[in-house]
Amino acid sequence: MTHKLKAFRERISPLVMALPDCAFYQYKYLMAHAQLCRFGQPRRFSEKIFHRMRYPSPLFSRLADKAEVRGYIAGVVGAQYLVPAYLIAEKVTPATFDALPDSFVMKANHSFGQLRIVHDKRNEDPVELARLANLWMTSEFPMRMREKHYRYIRPRIIFEQALLTGGRPPDDYKFNVFNPGHNQEPYVFIQHMQGRFERLTQDLYMEDWRPAPFQLLHQKTSGCIAPPPERLEEMLQVARRLAEPLGYMRVDLYQHQGRVYVGELTLTPGAGRYVFDPKEWDEALGEKFGWPEPAPCGENLPPSGRNAQATASRVASTLD
Repeated sequence: MTHKLKAFRERISPLVMALPDCAFYQYKYLMAHAQLCRFGQPRRFSEKIFHRMRYPSPLFSRLADKAEVRGYIAGVVGAQYLVPAYLIAEKVTPATFDALPDSFVMKANHSFGQLRIVHDKRNEDPVELARLANLWMTSEFPMRMREKHYRYIRPRIIFEQALLTGGRPPDDYKFNVFNPGHNQEPYVFIQHMQGRFERLTQDLYMEDWRPAPFQLLHQKTSGCIAPPPERLEEMLQVARRLAEPLGYMRVDLYQHQGRVYVGELTLTPGAGRYVFDPKEWDEALGEKFGWPEPAPCGENLPPSGRNAQATASRVASTLD
């Protein structure tokens, strides 16, 4: 049955990609959530994420750009939270690797999942690494879900320090920060990801490290409660400050050798396909997601909120 479903999706995929926006997003939302998306008045968390994908603010491209956002992170919480970068390149050749240390991480700035940990470049083929990097820069993988803000990111490759312990990367801590507005405190839940590149699991916690009262469907859990990271409070402060200008942002953090590092900022996690169990949490988290968003870009967009331009200006000035 799985093979038949996969074959069907492969046949229908070109037809889906040819759909106009009004049909494409409704089809994708229906497949993920078994109901239609209310773009005019989004209320659920998933609806607001789909709204972001369809009507992105210009800020989203700058915040999702892993190279560009380094200035925002340094300006808001300090450069000490940046993973040290050796080089940011628009073209990669075999000679590019001559100036790099033996161990590093190579990743694309405009997409997700395009990352390679190089433990020792002497064991790698520089021609193949360059080919891979340049292939990433021509990839439009995020556009399969029409996450439009990725379209406006200038593709580059970032070479940065590999945060490894015993040859393994640190756990991912993804802080989902909701800012309801109206002087309400931020609401945070944390995805703890373990076993990246091996047997990936994720467990959900609240900000005080209690297990969350909901789960994400189709995700493997570890089956046990992990100890909280030593610098949990510092991580919370960093995540809240970076997410403060928006109604919602996911801030991905690492803890390595006693220090906290920012991995990236995410505006449309899972391309809107987070499915909560119990399903009522989609609505509950949507209520905590401050709305409306900063002024969007594009044609035929809904009106923005009263404070949208002020928010956009504040974030843009920090990025500059």
